[in-house]
Amino acid sequence: MADQGPPSGTEPPTKEMAEVRLDADGKPLSKNALKKLLKAEKAAAAKAEKAKKKAAEAAANPKKKKVVEEEILDPTAYKANREATVVALQKEGVNPYPHKFHVDYRLPDYNAEYDPKTTDGETLDGEQVSVAGRIYSVRGQGKLFFYDIRGDGAKVQVMSDLKSYAAGEDAFYKIHRIIKSGDVIGVRGYPGKSRKGELSIFPTEITLLSPCLHMLPFAKGDSSLGGLANMETRYRQRYLDLIINQDVRDVFSIRAKVINGVRRYLDDRHFLEVETPMMNMIPGGAVAKPFITHHNDLHMDLYLRIAPELYLKMLVVGGLDRVYEIGRQFRNEGIDL
Repeated sequence: MADQGPPSGTEPPTKEMAEVRLDADGKPLSKNALKKLLKAEKAAAAKAEKAKKKAAEAAANPKKKKVVEEEILDPTAYKANREATVVALQKEGVNPYPHKFHVDYRLPDYNAEYDPKTTDGETLDGEQVSVAGRIYSVRGQGKLFFYDIRGDGAKVQVMSDLKSYAAGEDAFYKIHRIIKSGDVIGVRGYPGKSRKGELSIFPTEITLLSPCLHMLPFAKGDSSLGGLANMETRYRQRYLDLIINQDVRDVFSIRAKVINGVRRYLDDRHFLEVETPMMNMIPGGAVAKPFITHHNDLHMDLYLRIAPELYLKMLVVGGLDRVYEIGRQFRNEGIDL
């Protein structure tokens, strides 16, 4: 008797319908639940196959190990890592804080000397000079590294490539693993400009002069105050303010010029600069609330001066007709930022 096919009007069973899956209770899954399960299994299998293929490609073409380590975002871990680097250098017999490094030019003088002498993409191979500065930014990897170093209010780019480094490949990669942002380095090399026209130095030797153990604040885009904007932090840690916020240096420079200008003006008119006592037995010369201190040997309270007027008048009485003093006054009356 010949086999008979399925009754007319019915569809042949699909793979999903032929396969029976049970749920957690031991009952067969419904048709929709079975389709969803098979679809998820298919997607998981495709994902596993893709990962396997990617791993095989990575094994066949291994990537070169990055020379520059990823920055540690935790400041405490960063400091511990830097301290370990210093200890490792000392164990190798390398002084991480060398006593002396000779520089031929301050960075402003270097810019003034070689900016007009060089053209875009040119290197002065016949002149080897030495400069030093603090690293503010690090870019690049592999066989080419870019550093921006600053000093005395000026910036110079360091373009370090493997070909021009005198000590060889191992020393080249070692020094670039060690130096980080904030470190003070000495650079010996050839003056020149990049293809984009930025004045640079192409080093044959880089020396770590002073490693920075702490992570510097990051810049905040176009903010003129960089990564340090809190006023209390800026005034309590003025050194950090000067490192991060470049425009603060101008305040110190202008202040010094103003004081020198006043002093020169008075000296040219035959005034004599003097110094008067900082501590007085009475807070005289003005009406203000003074700071009080105690002199241990004399067993008496003294007042930090609120004005130099009385002592300057004594000098005038004594025959010094033209006197002046540029100094501090101490008035315990308020504070502002």
